[in-house]
Amino acid sequence: MNKVSVIWLSVISIAIIILFYLQQNNGGKKNLQSGKSPILAKASNDSTIMRLAYIDLDTIKERYEYFKLKSNELEREKQRIENEIESGVQKLEADRNIFMKKGQSITQQEAEQFQMEFQTRYQSLGEKREKMLNQHLANQTKALDDIQAKINAYLDVYNASAGYHFIFSTGEGNLTLYHKDKSFNITDEVIAGLNEDYQKEKKK
Repeated sequence: MNKVSVIWLSVISIAIIILFYLQQNNGGKKNLQSGKSPILAKASNDSTIMRLAYIDLDTIKERYEYFKLKSNELEREKQRIENEIESGVQKLEADRNIFMKKGQSITQQEAEQFQMEFQTRYQSLGEKREKMLNQHLANQTKALDDIQAKINAYLDVYNASAGYHFIFSTGEGNLTLYHKDKSFNITDEVIAGLNEDYQKEKKK
């Protein structure tokens, strides 16, 4: 987790603690009498109560069709790069073997010239691989940004009627939440909506 995420999480945590404290002191007795908890689930219409939900990013990776499409595209691109570079290395080795078969007939000048050309081609191949991988990383970043934008845009629409104050994200190795009530898990609804939007986009 980067420093910005840690700071943002700390700010949210402090805000939750403060609101919880205020609710306990100002409305605690009323909540106890009515049987309501300070922070309620989806059913509450009380605008003063904070409403939280979370989405599971690991599940989205597995089931969001657009994410899987982009992931497969990037995997094929990476494999194509590796195949192309491997083919270039094999061609270099084949040319070297052909040259070495000349044996003792190779002159000093021919050997030096071949060595220079071989090193130039090998270096050029390395530069090509680096350039292609950098482009691959740029494509990967762009795809993730695009996916994030789609999720954010959908959540804006979704939350217009859902009315959550915060929607967190969780995932393997992500310690944003230390405890999560499964009744707040809206991942299935979000994936269904995301895939529905994606299907509509495909038909355009």
